[in-house]
Amino acid sequence: MAGSVTFILKEPLIDYKGNPKKYPKEKRSEFVRENARRSKIKTPIFLVYRYKQDRIKLSTGEKINPKLWNSLDCRAKEIKPLKTELQNLNTHLGKIETRVMNTARDHIDKNGRVILDQLTEELRPILRPGAIKTIQKHTFLSAVQEYIDATVKKPRTKLSYGTTLNVLKKYQDFKGKDITLEDINMDFYEDFIKFLQNTQRETKETILTGYSKNTIGGHIKQIKVFMNYANDKGYTTNQGHKHRKFKTIEETPETIYLNDNDLLTLYELDLSENKKLDRVRDLFLIGCYTGLRFSDLSQLTPDKFIKGGTQLKVKTIKTGETVIIPLHWTVKEILKKYNGGTPRPISNQKMNEYLKILCNVKHFQEIVILNKTEGGLSFEQKKQKWELVTVHTARRSFATNMFLAEVPAISIMKITGHRTEKAFMKYIKITQEQNADKLSIHPYFIKPLKAVKK
Repeated sequence: MAGSVTFILKEPLIDYKGNPKKYPKEKRSEFVRENARRSKIKTPIFLVYRYKQDRIKLSTGEKINPKLWNSLDCRAKEIKPLKTELQNLNTHLGKIETRVMNTARDHIDKNGRVILDQLTEELRPILRPGAIKTIQKHTFLSAVQEYIDATVKKPRTKLSYGTTLNVLKKYQDFKGKDITLEDINMDFYEDFIKFLQNTQRETKETILTGYSKNTIGGHIKQIKVFMNYANDKGYTTNQGHKHRKFKTIEETPETIYLNDNDLLTLYELDLSENKKLDRVRDLFLIGCYTGLRFSDLSQLTPDKFIKGGTQLKVKTIKTGETVIIPLHWTVKEILKKYNGGTPRPISNQKMNEYLKILCNVKHFQEIVILNKTEGGLSFEQKKQKWELVTVHTARRSFATNMFLAEVPAISIMKITGHRTEKAFMKYIKITQEQNADKLSIHPYFIKPLKAVKK
């Protein structure tokens, strides 16, 4: 037997057999959104060849609207008014399948087994005639650049891809040779991490050695994205980036939040002599009681406050989701101060500078000890609390204070936009003592009252 051939649409909508994938309940809504999005655009068709434990997946170069695809037959639905076009596509796929099976049979007869890289190169001209020369020219970095140029991700995401590309260029210069697509394996993973842990980088204040663990993990995550793209395009069959140890490393950053007393202290500060700090304080407090990111705070307008100024309805910039937030009394008071509007926003950088000036008061001078990993080394860093306050502290403060106030996590996540509890819990900044205090009033720890006999 020479193996089997099937055609599938781009994952994750169907599995390698062409059957709809089963999604866990918590991810079903995400799947539905993705399915709806893809139903409006054409999706690439891939060929999957299997022989025993070997698997080759290559792009056919063809695309189809998912609504016109029969996942059971692994062929296009031959329906009007596109019947002729879809029949031609099915005929083309049938010819590809026949040629692939014949080539695979000859390959196995000649070698006695499947040699993955060799058979892949033999199959490429069948699926993409004339494309083989272009494919052979790709290095890892050229494939990365192609992906960045072609992706329709948001500008902020594309910027992070470009940052990883620049780091890869520095690594390539350090190695003194081009990085190939076949180089991406565990040896590369370990050597690249070691390079990032020891490379020097300049900041405004000094020259540092080594990147933080989360920065390194971010670059690894991007590399996996780039390699998935190269696999999907048929530029390589290398699966080194899918090794179980080729994983994103991370540590939960130690940050602060401002509790209700801290926020009340800020609210009661008399800033009548400094209008700029007054506006910064008010906008920051709105963030602390709504959980909005800076990008959303800076786009607030009176029309977004609904139901008589008791709720805020806004479409978030980062995720595109619409959230509705009940207004805390503090926010209502601030809105009155600005005649139903909000303080005029300034840049994120300037607001961070003013927040440190604002919070440099006696109440915010307690010492905070941070544990951090840079250059592969863990160390402690002592800071005063006011030095660590940024615009994003508002979002963490909102999530933590709501959580401590016994608001259900799912309700908070509806506002913050977190899709998983794991991601949400990274925002909750409570100490072991606070956690114990919170648990101590749980019914599980309280002795039940005995019924009084009459």
